[in-house]
Amino acid sequence: MRIAWSTGFILIGLLLLFYPQIEKKVSDAKQEKLIEAFEQLGNISEQLEAMPTTNVDPIPPEQLTILDGARGVIRIPKIDLQMMIFEGSTETSLSKGVGMIEPKKQFGINNVGLAGHRAIAYGKQFNRLDELAPDDEIEIKTKTDTYEFVVVEMFVVNRTEVEVLSDSKEPLLTLVTCTPIGSKDPVDRLIVQAKLKPKS
Repeated sequence: MRIAWSTGFILIGLLLLFYPQIEKKVSDAKQEKLIEAFEQLGNISEQLEAMPTTNVDPIPPEQLTILDGARGVIRIPKIDLQMMIFEGSTETSLSKGVGMIEPKKQFGINNVGLAGHRAIAYGKQFNRLDELAPDDEIEIKTKTDTYEFVVVEMFVVNRTEVEVLSDSKEPLLTLVTCTPIGSKDPVDRLIVQAKLKPKS
């Protein structure tokens, strides 16, 4: 009986130890599937525009459902982040990926705010945002274009200071997440602002 109890406790301990890594792998696999479906959707749109009479295989309905509200993909090489961007910053949007706070804004024109969760699991959404520094690059890929941004500053504001999302003279990307990490209902937000790189 003691052996069974000991084995049970060891298994529970191992599960708790490896749970964050397992959760990250599951989350990464889900994001890869979403990004693949999003990019496939973009490829089909391009083919239809180029040759409207071409027979293109339709996208399965379940892929269209998971892409509901999808606006693009964010990639931040320095922190190994690649996630889908969805309209709005609701719990539903943030459970699927990164949320576009004001969906009417346009990349490359406005100051677009993107919100993401932080959790104890390493690498989850915006967990590693505090590792960014000026000159780090961020890529946004939409159905129609790719935008490259360069980080210019990082700072912390109270969650009521929404003016960080106001438009300025130049196009910006503003990443927003809770800080400090692991805190329950924190009042502060970590802000990373990046400016649009001119196209060469």
